[in-house]
Amino acid sequence: MKRALLIYLLIAAALFSSTWVDPAGSLIGTPKDPKLFVWYLGWFPHELAQGHNPLFTDHLSYPAGVNLMWNTSMIFPSLLLWPVTAAFGPVVAYNLLITAGIALSAWFAFLAARRFLDSGLACFIAGLLYGFSPALIAQALGHPHVVVALFPPVALLLGHEILVRRRMNPVVAGALAGVAAALQLLTGEELLAMTLLVAAFGVGEVALMHRDQVRPRLPAAAKAAGAAIVSFAVIAAYPLGFQFFGPQLVSGNVQQPDVYVSDLLAFAIPSSLIHFTGNVTESGAYIGLPLLVLFAAGLVVGRQQAWIRWTGWMTLIVAVLSLGPHLHVNGNVTPAWLPWAAVAKLPLMGSALPARLMVIGWLSVALVVGAIAAVAIKGSRRWRIATGVTLIAGLAVIFPSVPYPSVSATVPAYFGPGGDVEKVAPGSVVLITPFSSKESTDAMLWQAAANYRFRMPEGDAFTPGPYLGPHPSFLQKILDEMDANQQPVAVTPEVRAASLADIQRFRVATIVAGPSPGRAAIVAFWTAFLGFAPNEDGGVDVWELPRLH
Repeated sequence: MKRALLIYLLIAAALFSSTWVDPAGSLIGTPKDPKLFVWYLGWFPHELAQGHNPLFTDHLSYPAGVNLMWNTSMIFPSLLLWPVTAAFGPVVAYNLLITAGIALSAWFAFLAARRFLDSGLACFIAGLLYGFSPALIAQALGHPHVVVALFPPVALLLGHEILVRRRMNPVVAGALAGVAAALQLLTGEELLAMTLLVAAFGVGEVALMHRDQVRPRLPAAAKAAGAAIVSFAVIAAYPLGFQFFGPQLVSGNVQQPDVYVSDLLAFAIPSSLIHFTGNVTESGAYIGLPLLVLFAAGLVVGRQQAWIRWTGWMTLIVAVLSLGPHLHVNGNVTPAWLPWAAVAKLPLMGSALPARLMVIGWLSVALVVGAIAAVAIKGSRRWRIATGVTLIAGLAVIFPSVPYPSVSATVPAYFGPGGDVEKVAPGSVVLITPFSSKESTDAMLWQAAANYRFRMPEGDAFTPGPYLGPHPSFLQKILDEMDANQQPVAVTPEVRAASLADIQRFRVATIVAGPSPGRAAIVAFWTAFLGFAPNEDGGVDVWELPRLH
């Protein structure tokens, strides 16, 4: 078991090696989302060390603030990585989280496979397929709350223990399930909700397959459910209470419907060859023809085994749900309604992204492919060769191209240790460009590097509306416009009045123009508006504001 984990870690480290050559100066993934999670990894240790409630912050979207339970704040991983963050900084902690998340997801799938397969090699293959599946590798571009996908295999193991195997005391098994669910809540609510949704279908299927055993097993299942609810509540009651009854309550769907879904063609055709309504991060449905052949062979060969039949049906259910409310074919949205349209009406599920269900779908695929590999290992030489060749081809077509994307995590010297940000009064408000919202998270990375010394009227976080970012303001509009068009906005009386109103409302004490496409235009605007030039300081332009009336 330890050897499997070590191998998974080595593969993950090799995959992300372009970042690990400079783990403090670069980030695994794309330019925007990783910086958001770096902010979270530093925020929770920072606030807890000071005895503050870390679930709310006015360091973003000042003065209203943000309820972080409505955001992917990854509380549990940030606490686990606290020593790493303290010693090496949140950037290194983020890179470790992505790397370990992939490897641990693979290892937990390996452990789940051991329940059903009697071949260590087949279990290793199952873990490899799950942990390094396109579903998780795509999410590694910037979504660690999905990459840390330990809960689906844990839920499978404990569900099987409670409903089928029944060797463990049901109260103990249920309590473990509740703790696991609570920790998943504090890692990523979406994966918890999706796993519970799939589990509900799975329990229903087990009941249909074993109708005669339902009644005698109800008492033990009820004990397990009760224990799960209690243990879950002990850990999750306060965070959930803060989310739904605390400040800055977010209501409504926070994601666009019918966008981030699996395309019908995506299961068999590489994502680079088809169109998506979403983006590459959510293109995790690709299985490829070789693995689809092995999956189908596993269903046929293992059809006498109840768990194989159950897994086959569950894979179909998950794949159909991942297609979203309407069928998408090569990026074209058809009028054909699909089951997710009904699921999306459930509380909070309208905010979930159906494409991410394929994380769970890949667990099913991995187990069935592992099963056919186990059969082949015991079979004839011809059968072993055919299966091995097909498996290698399957791994080849899904394995990501290397080097895996990596982006700079360089912070302007102004915000770094010893930088002049230390002259800013602690807790004062700094307005930074590029403006941090759904377009950029640079300012959040810089704020984390400055040890959260200042507050910002900006930030990539869900706020009431719902909005991704602070409530729209005049300054946000023109600053984003200048960054996009690289042309300064004329300081007319109307522009001056609206900008001044925002500055006073946000209580801005300092303005910083950092590296961005429209920096020259932004510097020209603020210089004209304020009537004096900035100080060029540590790679940024800084204006210390007098009282503006």
